[in-house]
Amino acid sequence: MKEYFREICDDQTVYDNKRLNFKLLRIFIRYVIRCAGLRNGLKILNLFSKLVSKRLNTSFNYFDYLLKLNIYRVEYLYLLSQSKISNAFSLKKDWANFIINTSISSSSIANANNYLETIYEKDEVLDESDIKKPNLKKFYIVGPSSLGDPNPKYKDFILVHLKPYPNLLESFKKEILFLNSYTFTNVVQGNEKIISSLKSRYSTIYVTCMTSILPEGFKRVGLKEPGYLSSQMALQRVLDFLLKEYGGFECVIEGFNFYLNEDAYSNQNYLKLTRKKNNKINEQELCLSLAEHDFLYNFVDSKKISKKIIIKDSQAYKDIISLENEDYIDKLLKSRDFSTLKNIA
Repeated sequence: MKEYFREICDDQTVYDNKRLNFKLLRIFIRYVIRCAGLRNGLKILNLFSKLVSKRLNTSFNYFDYLLKLNIYRVEYLYLLSQSKISNAFSLKKDWANFIINTSISSSSIANANNYLETIYEKDEVLDESDIKKPNLKKFYIVGPSSLGDPNPKYKDFILVHLKPYPNLLESFKKEILFLNSYTFTNVVQGNEKIISSLKSRYSTIYVTCMTSILPEGFKRVGLKEPGYLSSQMALQRVLDFLLKEYGGFECVIEGFNFYLNEDAYSNQNYLKLTRKKNNKINEQELCLSLAEHDFLYNFVDSKKISKKIIIKDSQAYKDIISLENEDYIDKLLKSRDFSTLKNIA
């Protein structure tokens, strides 16, 4: 299931994004990039923006705003494709401030503020007594690069899956499942057999899809200031939800390499809809996902959340989040090929 490049627009109620002039602009942006690639597409969009700006005299014009919003995004992707990371994140800071100062969308502004606060503001330092509370819930979170089945050593922990797991795990007393929007709509939605199977196995099923009608027994999980600048990936969504739900917890985190391994989804039991026929993940699609979610945002978010919970064992996870931001980025660039974004389709 290949994902193609699409333009972005603000979620707001003042202007109809499907109005003819806005729709034509969005289609123009979409196919300029698909056909010309990032480098040449960016040149075309910048030239078009200059022509548009000369004809506009109003203080705010949504057509012009949409065009510039997408130019920021395309340039960010282009800089990543050139491994110009510092330039990319400098531009992204400008992009966030552009949204804060110009957008009429409250959700887009909230997303921009959250991005800047997460990346650039230091988090509060908690005393150990603030974290260690009696009767803490215990979770065992298993990810896409775990080696084999979950370890029965943690059978008394609540086992957390991020995708439906094919093997039965009778050692564990309780299992819960978190489904992202893509998996829910493409695998679960409308399939009564799968829905029944999931409900019989998992004590709770959480879904991050904000638009679909959920089957009975499924629970919707809100997203943390979602938007196009950055958004939480699976692990960060789960940790953030559990922290808000329980105010603190103990957990084991296993099978998350933060995309530092060549095979980021080495556990073949981990359902990944974008696997190729040889079971490999398309590198371009993976890099686009990392860019759109923002890998640095998610890395920093993990570090901040981890300071507020008790992490048991989980040495591989601890080793990664102990890295400085620059060291993490250096390691990521050695394992991922962002140059694949140059000819994004």
